[in-house]
Amino acid sequence: MQLKDFYFADRHAEGSRMSIMLPSGADSGEWLQVRGPDCDESIKAGRAYTAAIRQLNDDLAALEAKCKAKEDFSEYNDQHGYAVERLNKDLAEAIVTGWSFTTDDVPEPFTPEAFRALLEQYRGLAEMVAKHHTTSRDALNAKL
Repeated sequence: MQLKDFYFADRHAEGSRMSIMLPSGADSGEWLQVRGPDCDESIKAGRAYTAAIRQLNDDLAALEAKCKAKEDFSEYNDQHGYAVERLNKDLAEAIVTGWSFTTDDVPEPFTPEAFRALLEQYRGLAEMVAKHHTTSRDALNAKL
């Protein structure tokens, strides 16, 4: 083997394609390009996500205790769910670098603004990206 065979950073930065599933669960035929979990940008985004989740849990601790006493977690679940949805979007925006969309066989330019608009229109897509990222990280860790 050659030394360059062990240069993984570029491959992780390039990432992999994630199929975009329709709300029905069917494959749309479209994809997103998602950075690999071991590149600097993904590590930074993953750490920011984890820190934000920890802070969210701390911020909602009093509400969680209140809900536990009432045996009604609906308010906690709402607030936690809305916050996690936003954090998933932030993660997706940090690690998605491209897509397969075309109009009249002309590639749709991928921009952060266009991707953000897609995330706002397709609720649940950011969660799919977060799951893809976690699955990729788990697969990488299994190899260690």
